[in-house]
Amino acid sequence: MITKNELVLDAYEEMRVSGLTVKPQPNEIVSAIKKMDNMILSWQNKGICLAYVRSAGYNDIDPNQDSGVNDVSAFAIVYNLAKTLCPMYGKQADRETKVNAKIAYEGLFSPELTMRDPTPYQPTGSGESFFFGNRIGGYCFNYFQTIDESAPDYCTTKDILVGQIDFYGVDFNPYLNQVDGDTIASFTVEDGEGVKVLNSAEVDGVINIEAQGSKVGYAPVLITITTSSGRVLPENVNFNVIAV
Repeated sequence: MITKNELVLDAYEEMRVSGLTVKPQPNEIVSAIKKMDNMILSWQNKGICLAYVRSAGYNDIDPNQDSGVNDVSAFAIVYNLAKTLCPMYGKQADRETKVNAKIAYEGLFSPELTMRDPTPYQPTGSGESFFFGNRIGGYCFNYFQTIDESAPDYCTTKDILVGQIDFYGVDFNPYLNQVDGDTIASFTVEDGEGVKVLNSAEVDGVINIEAQGSKVGYAPVLITITTSSGRVLPENVNFNVIAV
């Protein structure tokens, strides 16, 4: 396990090469984690899919939270975070740090496919809780569009075999938390062509679905929630159904 605190402290250690010897205070560690969250989200928008666990909220930062990343990803995060933090102290990152940051960052790209770093929080035989669709302002909004034969290569697109049955959770809590006390009052689930939803249930702001792959290709499933405050949010779950 690599905690977020360890990543930040390693970044500060790397900053010593650039002449910064300050020992980070607790508030500076929190600030660095916020920058790290934002940095890795920007990477995801460029097609780099890490198993990084984002903080629960902008003002809900836990330095001891497991980052979820592996050793290879950790090096890229540390070098690039050090480069990002240096200007906060009126310094520029050392040339060696910049070079290492660039090499490590480029190493995260796959020459053929978008990287999908396996998550340590996904139990064997189960899907994972995640956001789906395109992120706008930290939330996902991706309405049905013309169906293509291949699934969009989002980090959140889930592969499923024809005939495979698996479980997936869609966490709506970040959206619910925008309004104090808001909960899911009701929800609907619409099958995507190629994926059949066998069962669905809501538990503590998470919609859990049991899905079965049935036809090869792109198969979006639409989940629409209505909250206790009257807000309505449609959410696409993108599946890539693969032949056995």
